[in-house]
This record gives sequence, C-alpha cells and structure tokens, in this order.
Amino acid sequence: MIERYNRQVRYHQFGERGQSQLQKTHVMIMGAGALGSHSAEMLVRMGVGSLTIIDMDIVELSNLHRQALYDELDAEKMLPKVEALKHKLNQINSNVEVTAINREITNLNIENLLTTYHPHIVIDGMDHFKIRYLINESCNKQNIPWIYGAAVGSKGTVYGIDDQGPCLKCLLETMPSTGESCAINGVLPPVIYQVASMQVSELMRWVSGEAFSKKLITIDCFNMQYKSMDISALKQSDCNVCEKHEYALLNDKYDAKIEKQCGDMFLLRFNADIFNHTDYLPVTVKKSNDFVKLLAYGSHEITLFKDGRMNIYGVENEGEAKNIYRVIAKSLS
Repeated sequence: MIERYNRQVRYHQFGERGQSQLQKTHVMIMGAGALGSHSAEMLVRMGVGSLTIIDMDIVELSNLHRQALYDELDAEKMLPKVEALKHKLNQINSNVEVTAINREITNLNIENLLTTYHPHIVIDGMDHFKIRYLINESCNKQNIPWIYGAAVGSKGTVYGIDDQGPCLKCLLETMPSTGESCAINGVLPPVIYQVASMQVSELMRWVSGEAFSKKLITIDCFNMQYKSMDISALKQSDCNVCEKHEYALLNDKYDAKIEKQCGDMFLLRFNADIFNHTDYLPVTVKKSNDFVKLLAYGSHEITLFKDGRMNIYGVENEGEAKNIYRVIAKSLS
C-alpha cells in the first residue's frame, strides 16, 4: 500500500509518519462545491483514512468550469453533488471510506453531525459567512480543528483554526452583513485550485505533527500576489467564542422559512411532504428525479429539493419572496 503513496512519503517532513497518520484520519468536508470537491479529490488520492462530505445541492452546468470531478452527465441527471462525488472518488481510490450526506447544514443539525460522525478535523467548503461562523462555534465547542477557506473573483484566503490561535470570531468580531459571491462577482478557477491546495497543505502539516502554520494566507491569482501573515497576536482574550465559550448562533434555534441567498435567489423552507405534492402547487414540473424537481412559477425558475427546500430565482426583494411563500403554503393547506 505504501508504494501507492511513495512520492509523497519521500518528502521527509511528511514521510511515513505523516502518511500513517493521514491513513488514520477522518476528515469532514462541509460543502461539495468548488473548494470541497477539489479538497476531497486531493485527500482521496493521497490516501486519507475516511472522508465525510456534506452538501445540499445538485450538479449544474455552471459548476463544471471550477468544481472537480463532476461532468455533463451528472448535471443532466441533476445528481446530488455528494452522490456524484462519492462515485468518482471511489473510482480513484477504493481504499478510502467515503460517506456522502445529502443535507443542508444548519444551526439545528451541525452539532449532531459532528457528534454522530466524529471527524478529527473539518475542512470548510462553504460559500457564505454565516455558516462559517457556525462552523467556528461548533468546532470550538467540540474542540475540533478546522481549516477556513474562501475564494471569489481572483482572490482567496486560507487559515487553519485550532484552540491555540485566534478563531474566526477573533479575526472578524462582527459578521459581514454583505459580501462578495461567485454568483455576483464571479470566480476564476485557478484561485479555487490554489485555496483548496493550501487547505490540504495545512491539513498535511497538522497530521504530520507540525501543527497549523498560524498564518493567514491571501492569494490573488490574476494579479499574481501572495501574502502570508502570522496572526497569532490577533487572538482576543475576551473573544465570546474561543475564550468565553458563548455560542450565539448554535443557541439560536429559530428555523428561518425565508432566506436571501446569492444574487436574485431566495431559499424557502417547507415540510418535506411538499416534494410529493407538487400537483397541488401553482407550478409546472419541467424535470424531476428522486432527489430534486425543476419547476416553473410564472417567470420564476424553482429548484425543489426532497427535504422541502425551495430555491426560487429572479426574486427582486424579500417582500416578493414572502408573497410567493404565502401562495405556495396556501395551495398546500
């Protein structure tokens, strides 16, 4: 088996010890989009012990320019990303145990996901700040190290977080209310590869006993800029999360029914029963499988997931989203 990983074992700072530890490590990747899929591919090729991948989305054509392993057939079939990714990863390395969880990560289930699957380390593959703050709280509460990663436009950021250095709340005390997104600002594929590679590099340091670098790494692939800054001094002695262990997001058990997403998309949440009762809705079913249905509601396109989540596109504001929610809810009553 060691022959398969001979080239990385030959690197002395990683070596047989690092490989042995890697093959005993259970990594959880939250998000199977661009960063998550690339990290998963690298880790499986390297021989990680086991991998748990959590994501709630399906493969779409717009994913293919930057997300690893997915293909046109996956998009045509509207396969859940975790299922398509698991199939491809198993073909690459059948010795790695891959668990695919087709589920939205929320404040209501993230703790249960961590306690149920017991990862040794978490890799961030998410695409918005609120869920990253939630990862920060839950990993701190359960003393699980995690690796932050973000990419948009040509820029990317990586930082490994454990109980020794500053946490995300230390670095950004107030959650940004607005932020750039791939849907609005676009993203260049090279920065995805670079950020995912640096996330896996931090993991390699961690499993080999070197610990995280404690550096905030920023990359700009278009302007050819790279910066690495030691931010150990930014740990806040009065941080609500890593010092006071106050978990505001985890303790907020409110389940929002309507949430603004990237661009002109809103997320509406209904009971899972809605998936089997679309004939009662004022919609046209354009395409469907066991996991998802593509619907049309007037000029709006809708993606309805098996768990009752509904992505609606072309919505101008929250007021319009609330009106659509009321119409759909009324049709089910």
